[in-house]
Amino acid sequence: MTNLQRIHCSSCLSGTIALAALLLTAVPALAQTDAACSALLAYAPPALKLKITTAAHAANRQLQGPPTAPAVTLPPHCHVEGELDRRTGSDGKSYALRFAINLPDQWNGRYLFQGGGGLNGNLGEPLGAQATGDKNALARGFAVVSTDSGHQAQGGFDASFMADQEAALNFYFLGNMRVTQATKPMVEQYYRSAINKAYFVGCSTGGREGMIMVQRYPYLYDGIVTGSPAIRTGLSNLALRWINVQMNQAAAKDDKGQPLPGGTYSKDEQTLIVNALKQSCDALDGAKDGLIFNVAACKFDPKSIACKAGQSSNCLAPAKAEALAKAMAGPVDSRGVQVYSRFAYDSGIADPGFIPGILNGGKPPVGAPSAAMMKQDVDAEFIENTAADTAIGDSVSLKLSSFAAHGGKQIFYHGMSDPWFSAMDTVNYYQNMTAANGGLQTVDKFSRIFMVPGMGHCQGGSATLDTFDMLSPLVEWVEHDTAPASVTATGKSMPGVSRPLCPYPQHAQYQGSGDLNAAANYSCKGP
Repeated sequence: MTNLQRIHCSSCLSGTIALAALLLTAVPALAQTDAACSALLAYAPPALKLKITTAAHAANRQLQGPPTAPAVTLPPHCHVEGELDRRTGSDGKSYALRFAINLPDQWNGRYLFQGGGGLNGNLGEPLGAQATGDKNALARGFAVVSTDSGHQAQGGFDASFMADQEAALNFYFLGNMRVTQATKPMVEQYYRSAINKAYFVGCSTGGREGMIMVQRYPYLYDGIVTGSPAIRTGLSNLALRWINVQMNQAAAKDDKGQPLPGGTYSKDEQTLIVNALKQSCDALDGAKDGLIFNVAACKFDPKSIACKAGQSSNCLAPAKAEALAKAMAGPVDSRGVQVYSRFAYDSGIADPGFIPGILNGGKPPVGAPSAAMMKQDVDAEFIENTAADTAIGDSVSLKLSSFAAHGGKQIFYHGMSDPWFSAMDTVNYYQNMTAANGGLQTVDKFSRIFMVPGMGHCQGGSATLDTFDMLSPLVEWVEHDTAPASVTATGKSMPGVSRPLCPYPQHAQYQGSGDLNAAANYSCKGP
């Protein structure tokens, strides 16, 4: 066993030695009693500063969803909450790694860590619902774990905890590792059986966290689903400010030269742009359906719809066309060097959703307001956001040989219309990682990426297929070595429509006959 493997070995923790005999011969998972669940209140491994604050069995606990949605009834389970390393930080605040675990009565032998979101700081209900289709991980029998990553926030992007070194490190990478090491033995003690396989599923910040697990702790997890990852947020926020600066050059101005509220592109202009984009790229996958699957072949240029001399309708002002082309191409420094990936021209770029599409301007989730920015020092921002102490939490490491060697598998997915983190940045990471690990023929055996047309950040879109199950194919890949050739996607915004999502660089191509709305009539085609 290597030193790295010792760090990652949950059974190496004090308090699990007494279980060694049980772990050598796993026994079938049994339905647990109220007494067995409440007994976890006394769980306190001597080597850890750990406290269980809640341990209660529930036969039919209900969770209330959105106001118009019915309550969700959870399967019988033991619900546990606890904390690790309660302390007072350098800023005088109280910190701890809070965690929650749902332990189903009908356990399938698997452990799943639910990734976070935003800047964390909130303890989410551990359900494992992200990218699992219509049945979450808990309902399937997974023991599911969540954490606040070591601080409590006032809102999703409260960065005040960053003043404390340990709190910042817990958010960047340490917290999830420590909660994993602390909770795996607890799960095994409760069921009196070894965990068969461990999985991690997350999107956005949770997607970054999954990448961190692969890159920094390659032996902790057997399978990881990484959605719309916040790979390098300092630079993605720089890119969103770049978008605003470019668009503002062509926006209507007030008497002080500041862009007027309402954005650069009117609703009619946004419709013109998206319609022209679809006219250029929609049918490249053989189906004119509003979804652009053949991204590699899409060469749309907004300058193609710029008004010509004497033209004033059904066209875009040349300055606006130029501004859009520069915005979507991504930021460059004073030497013309690209510092963040381009954004894809996709059918959802005008969506007005919770996080509006790119045509509505860049919306950095953190930092000073930038909607009215007219100038940007890209060089200075790049230096600031790639400094060692700033980029410490970025998930950009490429060498994944240890993860691959121990049988680990990773599935990426990303919405092509994501207005926060460019889908092309995830593709670029995947390409660079592929080159660093022996090429696609080698990497394809342990890592695949699926792009989702029309989908915004993690989910949603006015016309997209954003309902899909990445967990089931991951389990098949990890446990039976059957790699996912495609994943079927549907969506509430497109009832009755299904498509295969294909592993990059392939895309879904209509076969030329049969129901245009049925996934069965599409195949995965290479570039």
